[in-house]
Amino acid sequence: MELVELRFENYKAFHRPASLELRPLTLLIGRNSAGKSAAARLPLLLSRALSGRAESPVELEVDGVDFGASFLDLIHNRTPHGAIGLGAAFEDDTERRVEVWAKIQHVSEYMLQVVSAFELRVTGAPSLKLTWIGTNPLEDPAPYRLQLDGATREVNVAFRGLLPDPTIFAHLHRMGMTPSAMVFAEFTMLVSTVLARVGYLGPFREAPQRLYRFPGGNPESVGRRGANAPALLAADYLRRRGEVLQRVSEWYQRHLGGWPLSITRQGDSFSVVLRNPTNPAIEVNIADVGTGLSQVLPLVVQRQFEVVTGKTSGIEIVEQPELHLHPGAHGDLADLYIEAAKQQGARFIIETHSENFVLRVRRRIAEKQLDPERVSLYWVDDAPQGGSDLKRIEILPTGDVSDWPRGVFSEDFEEAKAIRAAQREHA
Repeated sequence: MELVELRFENYKAFHRPASLELRPLTLLIGRNSAGKSAAARLPLLLSRALSGRAESPVELEVDGVDFGASFLDLIHNRTPHGAIGLGAAFEDDTERRVEVWAKIQHVSEYMLQVVSAFELRVTGAPSLKLTWIGTNPLEDPAPYRLQLDGATREVNVAFRGLLPDPTIFAHLHRMGMTPSAMVFAEFTMLVSTVLARVGYLGPFREAPQRLYRFPGGNPESVGRRGANAPALLAADYLRRRGEVLQRVSEWYQRHLGGWPLSITRQGDSFSVVLRNPTNPAIEVNIADVGTGLSQVLPLVVQRQFEVVTGKTSGIEIVEQPELHLHPGAHGDLADLYIEAAKQQGARFIIETHSENFVLRVRRRIAEKQLDPERVSLYWVDDAPQGGSDLKRIEILPTGDVSDWPRGVFSEDFEEAKAIRAAQREHA
């Protein structure tokens, strides 16, 4: 089962209901502070909220990623008694679909949140709805109106994050809805399992060190700031025949100036270095090279590790992969994710400011090397009535786009026009 859609309402910059269809390669583009990161990070927020283990409807720090100082920071315009809506849809190979939707009400006096509405839909089963009918937000479990297949009952329900406590299924059994109870129990477990495999790599990667200790274990992720990339390479070098290191080295040599990347041992420690291709005795510590070469290392390491091992994080969120990298290498970086997106089970949500990154995706589609059905592209922009909107841009099989919004990557054109105008003025 895979996550295929995100839904949100009154969430951060997005006042109006919005939905984001997720495909193996989902790209978010737009101006600064438009809301791209808020949309891109939502699976991480939901991974905790729908785990069945959360202590509050929405936790504001997940795996070290900060979503706000208080719940008010999640509400559009920080309305004191406001509410947000969050939801997700999942599908399996048989096109069975599971949809989860919850409305979370902020109670300002107590600085707590209540799940005021919940809905679970599963293909082939009646939808389950819960509506809070209480007056005291401190009650736990709290009174809800349960609706299922035309039947209505008032029940007391406790929520664990955005999922009702499993005792809800006992209520369904008592209502004579045992088959539905079994279906819902199965799929709520599947939902939490899918979202347990969410990876995140932020825009500011860890600065490289000159010297590292060899890892005691075998890391499988570079981490949210990429700090584990050297350890992952070292473990591969010592214990996995060095296939990942070899692939990373070849990628650097091919796309970033011709110098292969290597590991050098210094007793119980090691360094990551780049070697002169004509004189391997000359090496440069990665701490001494340009920022772009060190910042891109975690992305390349994670991608090559998953190619070699066949392991994926399921859903991987990457913010500004191109940061500090020369624009000429943006397309080569895009190719890493294009190749990964062709594989079964891999899904990437990438927030980017790079026109070259998007152009490489369009080019591969035009060259028939990438199915456009595996890509979704969204433009995040200011909404006329305030806040932000998501606009889907369809990439056609020719690599053309169905509707290119005004202002998308128009800076080069505007600068060229200004240059031409200045030339005419001063001719």
